[in-house]
Amino acid sequence: MREMLFLFEPGVILLAFIALSFLVITAIRGSQIPQCFQCGAIKVRPSRPVGFWDNAGTYLLIRCYRCSGCRARFHAMRLSSRSRQHQVS
Repeated sequence: MREMLFLFEPGVILLAFIALSFLVITAIRGSQIPQCFQCGAIKVRPSRPVGFWDNAGTYLLIRCYRCSGCRARFHAMRLSSRSRQHQVS
């Protein structure tokens, strides 16, 4: 029975690493909103959640966004609900 437990440990470690990497990536992308991470356009808008994983992500403050320029859909973590104001010089 102990041999079976050792088989599950690498899988759990890999799953935890993937989940942590996803959270880090979404946090970095969230700091760049309203700028698209793919094309650089400042045309990012919130997108509706589609499916189970998008709805489950809302509990972790991970929201869906879509760029109106390149139509890329991505997930980002927004810790504040206020949108950033860009200063025009």
